[in-house]
Amino acid sequence: MNISEAGSHDVDQWQQFHRQYGVNALLPEIQWTELFKPSHLKDIHIQALNALYQSAVPLALQVFDELNFDVFSPAAYKPQGLGLFDRLAEQEDKLIDSLNTESRDLTDQVRHQIWSMLLRGGAVLVFKAWLGKVKTDENMLDTTQFDELSDLLFIKTPPFELAKRLGVNAHANEDHIFLLYGSDVYLDRFNSLETAALFVDLGVYDAAFLSLRDDSVAEYLKEKSYVSQEQIDDLQCALNPLFCTDHTPRQSCVA
Repeated sequence: MNISEAGSHDVDQWQQFHRQYGVNALLPEIQWTELFKPSHLKDIHIQALNALYQSAVPLALQVFDELNFDVFSPAAYKPQGLGLFDRLAEQEDKLIDSLNTESRDLTDQVRHQIWSMLLRGGAVLVFKAWLGKVKTDENMLDTTQFDELSDLLFIKTPPFELAKRLGVNAHANEDHIFLLYGSDVYLDRFNSLETAALFVDLGVYDAAFLSLRDDSVAEYLKEKSYVSQEQIDDLQCALNPLFCTDHTPRQSCVA
């Protein structure tokens, strides 16, 4: 069933059913390999996504339900004055505790994937996957109003504190997957400048390249002696040799 094809009464019943379904942690199954087909997911990535999904979605829905925040309504994406940021921030410790419990019997590699994804918007992504599933009964992301929900659901715990709480070695030699959906790349933002620097340390990003994307990251990395302005300028010219004065379009890399 696609709720866009149903009558308004049926839509309300469908939405209420799935909202309560999620609050009770009885979540519809999502085929992650189908959702992110080009990403060539391994079993460790699927286990990590499922752990995030089972922990993050019910907690978020519980807060939304308590504050009468309807994620199915376009008007819902205007949370000013509702205290959503504060209430969701209060749930962050519960989310981490839930993930710690959920991942206790999982391998070090899977827990590392959970940590890596969570630092880069994993909770946002699984919620949008849930929303797409319950709206259409298909494996898809609901990308409407993505930025607003990202602001609400992007966790803020520092990377090393999060690693400690999840029993993860932050410097372990593990991959850090990016998820492809259509022409978009997800898990390419950070929850803090500290995380951005860590991902340079881990060899996931080049400091100069990352600095070209986001001026705030550039200033932070220069301050921490990861990169110089000369190195950034040299890379800019190398990427655009005929028009060195043209700048690479900036985008926010930090939630």
